[in-house]
Amino acid sequence: MKTIYTFISQSFSHLPLLGRGLWRGCLFFLFSLSLGEGWGEAVAQNYKGLAFVEGREFREVGDSLYISFDIRVDSKASPNCGSVIFEPQISVDGGGPQLSLPYIQLTGRARANLNHRWFTITSDEWLSHYEAPRFQINADKYTNEMFTYSICVPYEEWMDNSRFSLKQEIIGCRGESRLYVYSLANRVELSPRIPYEVNPLVSMVEPEGEVKTRNRQGSAFLDFQVGRSVILPEFRRNPVELTKINDAISGIADDPDIQITGMTIEGFASPEGSYKSNDKLSYNRALALKEYIRDRYAFPDALFTVKNTAEDWNGLKTLVEESNLEPKADLLAIITNDEAPDARELRLKRVNKGIPYKKMLLELYPDLRRVEYRVDYSVRNYTLTEAKEVIKRSPEHLSQLEMYKVAEDYGKESKEYRDIIMELIPRYYPNDPIANSNAAALLIRNKEYQSARRLLERAGNLPSAWNNLGVVNLALEEYEQAEAYLKQASSAGVQEATHNQEELNKKLEDTEKQAKRNRQ
Repeated sequence: MKTIYTFISQSFSHLPLLGRGLWRGCLFFLFSLSLGEGWGEAVAQNYKGLAFVEGREFREVGDSLYISFDIRVDSKASPNCGSVIFEPQISVDGGGPQLSLPYIQLTGRARANLNHRWFTITSDEWLSHYEAPRFQINADKYTNEMFTYSICVPYEEWMDNSRFSLKQEIIGCRGESRLYVYSLANRVELSPRIPYEVNPLVSMVEPEGEVKTRNRQGSAFLDFQVGRSVILPEFRRNPVELTKINDAISGIADDPDIQITGMTIEGFASPEGSYKSNDKLSYNRALALKEYIRDRYAFPDALFTVKNTAEDWNGLKTLVEESNLEPKADLLAIITNDEAPDARELRLKRVNKGIPYKKMLLELYPDLRRVEYRVDYSVRNYTLTEAKEVIKRSPEHLSQLEMYKVAEDYGKESKEYRDIIMELIPRYYPNDPIANSNAAALLIRNKEYQSARRLLERAGNLPSAWNNLGVVNLALEEYEQAEAYLKQASSAGVQEATHNQEELNKKLEDTEKQAKRNRQ
């Protein structure tokens, strides 16, 4: 019964140098193909005996070139005192690149014995330069048996147009040699080119700690008796307006985690009547609200800042712009000029016989008569356990760092993590570069590139944002912009950007290879 021998392809890094350099291979599956009639046949001229080459693999798979063929010899494939060397070779016609692969050696009985004796007496120096064959076959011993040669080498671009040949050197008993070359494949079998899929990394940045200063503000449209500045809690709209103020202040004053640091109250009057009287009226009404709050909550007097705007011309400008009053352009020209307030009011009364002014008195001026307040306060810091509870009821009390820590504690794959990073933090820190860049990073992972870009445009000169913008450009095949942003981020020390530059280079190289292959 015929026995089939196969040889496993191994690393050649341990083989000695002998003119062709150091071989590096990879593990490879083996073929034992029998294709019927041999398509490559090596025949020596001065001796009887044959060596048949059957079956072959010469194809690209991924980043490697796979080569395999079977060689079958009979008992007289090599002269008794000589040898036959087969050297596989990859080359390009016209003097292009070429690559010689580890060789196969067939020996006759006498030559095999001579070789054995030589290796027992030769020096270590000679052995250190000896390049062993891939495998060696004693022709008289392995009669009519099949040997499989298989190897893989790193694939290079020039191999797209390469051919696979087998050089045969027959060495006779007196050292004479004859050389034959057999073509085994005229072209490499190319695998379908799948475009390289980049694997970019987004940058997430941990926010810095902060002193948590907050403020709460609002407007009160209080009604006062004519010529008076005393707040009457039950007068007209005052019950509703005072309730809004009390609710705002109580929510802060009653919270043990909060310390009120200041309160600013500003009174405003409409441009009706003399500027001097309006200046006094607006200040006194602000002072009245200050006294009301101080008495109700027993706040120290030093906590308050009281100021006033005698006539709110800026507010009037805004209201007129939003109204349907005509002639609007003439009214705005008067409102925004540099004349004294009383002179402007007089001119407004004369426009179109005073009709627009009367309408302003009824529809716009009441909204200008108000008292605005702002409560400034600070919030204590929380432990992670506390922050996980506070985020459910009063997320505005947390710093961005505290929210970020809570998100991380839930885990990056959790819904809570995504909700906090993408929605909650940007809601309370809408203009913060880190908040916008981190939210954009998660949008990129969801392939929402345009939404991510809009957030990153608000992130300013944050290096992590440059990296994330580069990732957006890379995903959208905007390679020049991607290169610029990634280079900028890498120079600033963003490690992800260095990785992404490598991914960009791989993508550009792959795109160029694909274009060249399509042109062939």
